[in-house]
Amino acid sequence: MTDGIGLSVGATNLTAVIVGRAAVTRSPVLTLYPHRPSEVGLPSENPNLNERGLIITDFVERTGDPVAILASDGSSHRGEALVADALGALLHTLTRGRPAGDPITITHPAHWRPNQVDALRRALASVPEFADPAALTVVSDATAALTALQDDPGVPTRGAIALCDFGGSGTSITVVDAAGGYAPIGPTVRHPDLSGDLIDQAVLTHVVNDLAAAGTIDLAGTSAIGSLGRLRAECRRAKERLSVESVTALVAELPGHRIDVRLNRNELDDTIREPLGEFVAVLQDTLDRSGLRPGDLVAVASVGGGARLPAVTTTLSEHFRVPVITGASPELTAAIGAGLTAARGTTVEGVTALASAAPATAAALVAPEPPAAPQALAWSDAQDIPDVAPAAFPGEYDDMARGGLTAARPQVQFGEPEPTEYDQQAARPWYRRRAVALGVGGVAALVIAGAVVLLVNQDSGEGPVPASTTAPVTTTVALPEPPASAAPAEQPAPAPEPVQTVTEEVAPPVTVTQTAPPPPPPETQAPPPPETTEPPPPTTTEAPPPTTEAPTSTQPPWSPTAPYPTIPGLPWVPAPGAGQSG
Repeated sequence: MTDGIGLSVGATNLTAVIVGRAAVTRSPVLTLYPHRPSEVGLPSENPNLNERGLIITDFVERTGDPVAILASDGSSHRGEALVADALGALLHTLTRGRPAGDPITITHPAHWRPNQVDALRRALASVPEFADPAALTVVSDATAALTALQDDPGVPTRGAIALCDFGGSGTSITVVDAAGGYAPIGPTVRHPDLSGDLIDQAVLTHVVNDLAAAGTIDLAGTSAIGSLGRLRAECRRAKERLSVESVTALVAELPGHRIDVRLNRNELDDTIREPLGEFVAVLQDTLDRSGLRPGDLVAVASVGGGARLPAVTTTLSEHFRVPVITGASPELTAAIGAGLTAARGTTVEGVTALASAAPATAAALVAPEPPAAPQALAWSDAQDIPDVAPAAFPGEYDDMARGGLTAARPQVQFGEPEPTEYDQQAARPWYRRRAVALGVGGVAALVIAGAVVLLVNQDSGEGPVPASTTAPVTTTVALPEPPASAAPAEQPAPAPEPVQTVTEEVAPPVTVTQTAPPPPPPETQAPPPPETTEPPPPTTTEAPPPTTEAPTSTQPPWSPTAPYPTIPGLPWVPAPGAGQSG
């Protein structure tokens, strides 16, 4: 099997790999010479930059721009032509000047417009190394990155996957349908407010503020401007070290000072917390606008240099509660995927449906047809679909041991909180609650006391009282004190009721039966006792002069009959043996 060569175009880095053998990374800085081939990169990256030439930068994002770039010598250059020339110089460095002889795949940023991709294709045809169209394939870096992640560590084959490319100039979001051949769901979204350059600037600001607070650097002086450029590079290297270390130190070369500055991971996390939170909100909005339902997202794939930061992985995992998948070298993922594509066969540009990540054979792997636009997403029509295919994503994330799968809190389980005493009381049935038990006990005590009073009165009473027909009779009844045994539990006994006087007209013997009101319902809190007042004196109504015989002066004793009459409004049953007042 031939070795595939992959080249990846980025705004801050150009990378080239021969899968499993070599890798080269250069900054997009092109130096043109009139007498020799161009060189790409900075002097610290490329030892061949040993003489002065025409230096041009910031040309990657100018691809497809009809306005040419004006160089310092007055010459003009098209952005796509400079990109093609830089890729040729990068390939020359990768192969050490020998002809490639192997198929080549070049990736472009997924957020590029179609006119930019077409301009790059035309410019590549003018470079001798890329003149053979049969040996050259151009795909998006999202397509190549998914190819690499399928090979190692593996990705789900059903559901939606959010691919996040954390680059130097911004972060790209591409949502794909795994069951539909990893076809994109909507266009790639570019978020420029989270990038490697902005993180470097935030770390530099943090370090400079600490130095200024200590009086080490004078920000108003012009002598410190040149030193800030070197300090920014130190901050970038410190950021990269903190992706694997918890604390590091950087050297601040200032006018008249050389200071070692200590920086830890918590300080780095604090500097990126706000932009990272904004990115999570943008990613969530992208998923919502893609028409995904809750549970459709099965994984987040992170590539690019920013994917190495632990805060990025933990934040994505905590918010979306899905595995966060990344490669062992996330900054080379797109180039590795391009090399695998070149080695295994051909792919059609514009179709990101990739073949299975099995070992390549002599036969070319052909991408399946993309699903039609009006059809539903591949995972929404299936009836029995696992979240992750066992063959591609086995076990409880067994591939984490290889360092390729980052699953910070891959499965979060929440335990039930310990019930409080109030929760235990509320969970009991109503008939087992304390207030109900006390109320039922009080009612039972009242019923027993009433039965005892009834029996005692039946034993000590006399015959029924004949009614007088000559004059009205006034009957005064004194309300007794409520018995202690009849009071409900946990309630103070109320104050005695005032004496009430009931006047009855003399009439033919009539038996008046009154029904006692039901006992008051149990209350959880005792009512405040009413104010105690002196009972009013008994009221005596004088009878008119008799007509035929004198009125009866003393009322005979009264004996209750079943059901016995009670005084209206009386809350308590008389105590056993209580007498009647006439």
